[in-house]
Amino acid sequence: MQPPARRIQITEEAAFEMDAAFAWYEGRRSGLGDQFLKACNVSFSKIARDPEAFPKVHGDMRRTLLRRFPFGVFYTAAPDCVTILAVVHARRSPDVWP
Repeated sequence: MQPPARRIQITEEAAFEMDAAFAWYEGRRSGLGDQFLKACNVSFSKIARDPEAFPKVHGDMRRTLLRRFPFGVFYTAAPDCVTILAVVHARRSPDVWP
C-alpha cells in the first residue's frame, strides 16, 4: 500500500516562474500555456505521491523534468509536505537562483 500523497506548497518564486512561462507559451499559441500548467500539475502529483523517486541534485533538493516542456521542477520534501522551490527552463543557468 502506498502512503498518502503529501501536501504541495509552491514558493512565490516558483509561482512567478510558472506565471511567466504560462504567459510566454500562451503568447505563442492559444492553449499552450494551459498545457504547460497541466504538465506542471502532473509533475507535482507525481512528486506528492513519491518524492524520493527523483534524484537529489544539491543537498536535499531534488529535481524532475516536465514532459513536453524543457523545464525542471526543483523541490524539497518533508514528511508531510513537498515544497516546490523553482520551475526553471532547462537552458537557464542554475547560477541565477539559489
